[in-house]
Amino acid sequence: MSLPHVPILRWGRDYDSLDRLEVVDHRTGRPVAQIGQANPGMIRRDVKKAGVLRRYKVDRLLDICTRAGQLFLHETLPLSAGTTQSAQQYIEMLSATSGLPHSLVRSNMSKIHEVFVQMTTILCGLTRGLDAAVIDGGIGEQSGSPVSFYPDTKCLGVVMPSNSPGVNSIWMPAIPLKVPVLIKPGREDPWTPMRIIRAFLAAGCPDEAFGFYPTDHEGADTILRTCGRGIIFGDVASTSRYSEDQHVQIHGPGFSKIMWTSGPNILI
Repeated sequence: MSLPHVPILRWGRDYDSLDRLEVVDHRTGRPVAQIGQANPGMIRRDVKKAGVLRRYKVDRLLDICTRAGQLFLHETLPLSAGTTQSAQQYIEMLSATSGLPHSLVRSNMSKIHEVFVQMTTILCGLTRGLDAAVIDGGIGEQSGSPVSFYPDTKCLGVVMPSNSPGVNSIWMPAIPLKVPVLIKPGREDPWTPMRIIRAFLAAGCPDEAFGFYPTDHEGADTILRTCGRGIIFGDVASTSRYSEDQHVQIHGPGFSKIMWTSGPNILI
């Protein structure tokens, strides 16, 4: 039986790469899926063709977010051409490849769903209550003062981790703000960003809003260097090269703390 295939998405359109990486079940080591791999040259070419979402109204994109939230949480969505994935299959596959327990995957699904359906409130917080008409038109008035809004990047590049599906919620507000997103998924978690994208598309979001590029370290660097703004999750080795780059927002690494005591609770 052939393995499930996760394709590259070149601005929302499936691309069947001949270069594929097998992802394995963390318990058995057996391959469970094949992930199409993008090379840096493809990424550089596609960044130049990033879509323009300015013609879409904010209110329409917010309605799409609400519909997409229900699809993400409950429905069966496309995985690749001719292949679908139910919500339960998503939970099982992510748990198998990442090692996360089902309960943690479900709680992260709920977190992502909440971001979808509360996007109006989130956008209000991010823009300090800016009227949607200002985002649509670029100029307007707030509290009696003239204001303007414009994106300072053509697209947002995101390098995601494998161990925390909920952090995908960080890039989601870019869509109602009309900024296309180019994503490099974590090796063990291509499932979450792909499911979010498929939910957006099924709800009516335009294809040109999304690029999905599983790739290697060189490809990830290309994403962050060629997109006008970037977000990266990773350890010191992955993130240190961007510490002086004001266009890249760094998340990680995290550090755990353990306290030993002489009381009955030895480990806290």
